[in-house]
Amino acid sequence: MYLTKGFTLIELMLAIAIGAILVTVGIPSYFDLIQRNTVTTASNELLGALLYTRNEAVRQEATATFTPEADGWLVASNGVTLLDHTVDSSKITIDGDPITYSPRGRAGLADTQSIDVSFKGTLMSRVCLSLTGRPFIKMVEAGDCP
Repeated sequence: MYLTKGFTLIELMLAIAIGAILVTVGIPSYFDLIQRNTVTTASNELLGALLYTRNEAVRQEATATFTPEADGWLVASNGVTLLDHTVDSSKITIDGDPITYSPRGRAGLADTQSIDVSFKGTLMSRVCLSLTGRPFIKMVEAGDCP
């Protein structure tokens, strides 16, 4: 009577083949998930900074300016820097024009404006501003800002 313990060579090769298939399918999905999460985080932080700028303009009863930079943004009021933020990922770039909020919380926009969030040079998300200056996030697939 033989008592065998362990795997046969065929069982081991089959397990390795199944594992390789799962890894081949799973890794691209994982990288896509990381990319989406990085863009979402940057967009949400950008939205929060715009709301902060608007709030500070109203609170201080003075103009406040949000200035996008390639690797982050700067918020200033009365010549004083209130927030200087750098995005955590070097793969994210921010592009847009400065936005100035009045003491009443309205943005000085001639038309609808947006700030673009790109991942490795590919436009992924926009933070749009309505004519009143209220910011909101819009994914690129949903089209341009209204």
